[in-house]
Order: sequence, then structure tokens, then C-alpha cells
Amino acid sequence: MHRLDNGQPIRDAIHAAGLSIERLAEKTKQSDPAGYGISQSAIGHMVSTGPSGRDSFTARSADLVARALGKPVEELFTNTPT
Repeated sequence: MHRLDNGQPIRDAIHAAGLSIERLAEKTKQSDPAGYGISQSAIGHMVSTGPSGRDSFTARSADLVARALGKPVEELFTNTPT
């Protein structure tokens, strides 16, 4: 899965939810049936706009972040590179 618009929709959703990256990471654990969630570091890569930012993530990671933010995956990620 590829983040949309260099991660801006993810940053906007985090801001709208009033969450920090740390709190979002905790929420992904709550929405993960296995209880692992996504690390703060991985979420940081999702929202980073600098050279450390990545564009591609696993479908599992994208799904957990979207669920934790209460958003459809399609609002935050796409299957095709942008």
C-alpha cells in the first residue's frame, strides 16, 4: 500500500483525532487482533515528509492505522504508487 499525497491525509487524520504518534501506535495495538499494532517508528515513517519518509507499507499496517483513526483505508492509502 502506498500513502496518498506524501502522507498528508494521515497527518490530517491524526491531527483531527487529537492524537500523537505515540497514542496512535497504542490505538493500533487495540485494533490489532494479534495485539501487536504498529510501532511509533513505522508511523513516523508514514507521516514523514523528509528523506526518512517511505511511501510503501504493508496492507496490514495500512489497515491497522486506518482502523485506529476511524478512516477507510482508501482515504489514506492506495494500491498504486503515487
